[in-house]
Amino acid sequence: MRPTDLLVLAVVLLILSPAAHATVESTCKAVSLYTDHDFCVKTLQSDPTSATADLRGHAVIATNLSSDKAAEVFAKIQTLLKSSKNIDETLCLSTCSQQYISLISNLDKAWSAIKESRKDDALDAFSASYDAPDTCEMGFEHLSVPSLLAAEDKDQAQLCTLAFDICSLL
Repeated sequence: MRPTDLLVLAVVLLILSPAAHATVESTCKAVSLYTDHDFCVKTLQSDPTSATADLRGHAVIATNLSSDKAAEVFAKIQTLLKSSKNIDETLCLSTCSQQYISLISNLDKAWSAIKESRKDDALDAFSASYDAPDTCEMGFEHLSVPSLLAAEDKDQAQLCTLAFDICSLL
């Protein structure tokens, strides 16, 4: 083969490689065992760069969205803590606050690890506080206090699962 033929073949293989060009649809299909397909598609497509992103790019997008959501929930927790007059509610919110501080830190670590192609470190970071939203909810259940964060914790848990699942494909 001529050198130009090898170059053309390499380019074709790169274009056809799933890691080089993972469509949102193919990424979401690959993680559909644990992540709702429609949620995955809607979530990734909320970032305009997802259309041209590779699998690593989808992992970064999912991690960014999870991190953004965690920061929003943390801010809401801080607001609720300031206005809470119920001791049990305050205790639950304080637990949630600690959980989300850890979650945000670990999502930052996961993001860095993904960007630096350190898959195992990223998965470890996700795993370290993967259950933060559920732990937050368990506090409310344990003290029989109506959850003030049920919807947010559910969304956060889905985003964490999505980010972890996509990262596991790298």
